[in-house]
Amino acid sequence: MATSAATPDHTPDDPADPAVDPVAAAISAVIDPLIENEKVIAAGYAERTRLLTELDRLGHEPRILAGLCGDPAESGRNDPDTGAHGPAWDDEELARRSMAAEAAGALRLTATTAGMMIFDAARLTGQLPGFHQALSRGSITWGHAVKMLTLTDGVPEEILPAFEEKVLPAAEKLTSTQFVRVAGRILERMHPVPLPDRADAGFVKRRVVLSPDADGMAWLNAYLKAEDAQAIYDRLSHIATDLDTDADAAPAPGSDSPVPCRSKDQRRADAYRDLLLDGVGPSGLGHGIRGTVSITVPALTLLGRSDEPAILDGYGPIDPETARRIAGTATSWSRILTHPETGCRLSMGRDTYNPPADMRRYLDARDQTCQGIGCNRRATLSDIDHTRPWCTGGPTDVDNLVHLCKACHRLKHQSSFTTRQGPGGALTWTTPAGKTYTSAPTNTDPTTYDPTTYDPTTYDSQPLGLSNSAVSPPTPPEPKLPAASKRSASASRRSGEEPPPF
Repeated sequence: MATSAATPDHTPDDPADPAVDPVAAAISAVIDPLIENEKVIAAGYAERTRLLTELDRLGHEPRILAGLCGDPAESGRNDPDTGAHGPAWDDEELARRSMAAEAAGALRLTATTAGMMIFDAARLTGQLPGFHQALSRGSITWGHAVKMLTLTDGVPEEILPAFEEKVLPAAEKLTSTQFVRVAGRILERMHPVPLPDRADAGFVKRRVVLSPDADGMAWLNAYLKAEDAQAIYDRLSHIATDLDTDADAAPAPGSDSPVPCRSKDQRRADAYRDLLLDGVGPSGLGHGIRGTVSITVPALTLLGRSDEPAILDGYGPIDPETARRIAGTATSWSRILTHPETGCRLSMGRDTYNPPADMRRYLDARDQTCQGIGCNRRATLSDIDHTRPWCTGGPTDVDNLVHLCKACHRLKHQSSFTTRQGPGGALTWTTPAGKTYTSAPTNTDPTTYDPTTYDPTTYDSQPLGLSNSAVSPPTPPEPKLPAASKRSASASRRSGEEPPPF
């Protein structure tokens, strides 16, 4: 008598069962766990969002605010001398920056990125709770949440609940890219502010952003009005089409190798570069103006005896051949050598507050960036701070001087964050939570750096600092300037502002 019951050795899910598609079973064995993994990841993002929101909430508690405030004499709140750098942050701003720095250290991010994450987390949990709950259960991805945050940035809060309810089902069915297109059309119908008014407000946010990339490349992005961006791209495309495709280009003098053909993308990028570097506006704007770059090149690399990469200021390592080419076309160059070779003044003691020019050059080469927690702002755009404040007896000494950008400088002096400086400029921060983070000197391996054994006299090996604006023979060390001249140079270098008297 036939029976439909499956035997213990032959279940419907058994790949050997003729009714089971072995291909589908093999793929499902990977896809099903992948789906569950995506839900776990989404839930992890939701939990991180909750924790960042809690950090933001703590920053509004009076007892926490009281603990975040630093020494009044240091903060500039009650002391006119230390307040000369500008008004002290209010409690809300101090808490926001302190919590951003705490998160930055914990998550190994920049303070700016961490601050944006906290802000977005508070928005997601407070203004878009439905999306946060959907993220927690894994019915949408983090990409959907990010698109929703971007789409609703600046949208009046009174329409958010209705808008969220209307678009959440689309987020649970569509890809994040498909979702944002659908949601954008819905928002346009619901938005109480006319599009022309929003376009005028958006125009204020136009900017250009430089983002370093790998292999000696970088992205140069411009945030523009949509019609301008589209027109610029279209013009570049037309120029790229009209440019010589290089098919008939002659080989370089003395070379039999044909010139490699450029793709349209390459020709478009080359036109973009040429127009920005050499183009002149209708009013003559840009005439005679050239962008400048600064690089630090090891001497043996410049002489062709080493392949050690050069350092492009604001970017990082670049290939030796590019560095030699820039050096060969520069109109002047200046030497940046370590102190055993230059005789650079490493300490002025208490004789003067402002470090002399050669000491500044040494500090620029040593630090290269702001030494705040996770901060990458260039040293040349930052303040030089006395780690032990000048007003409490701190000397003008390279072991007591370090670069801090404006924001990190103020955080150090106005909050309960503390710093101490080790050999080679390594700065250790202690946060209000009691966590410590140390920046290793630039030319060391941060994974093996040990401040107890580090010898700053071996910090560098005869680099050369070059600028494409200036090649003349090497000049002797800069003579000591009168005090008035030093103040003038400092003011010019710091965009018209004297450093704060810390």
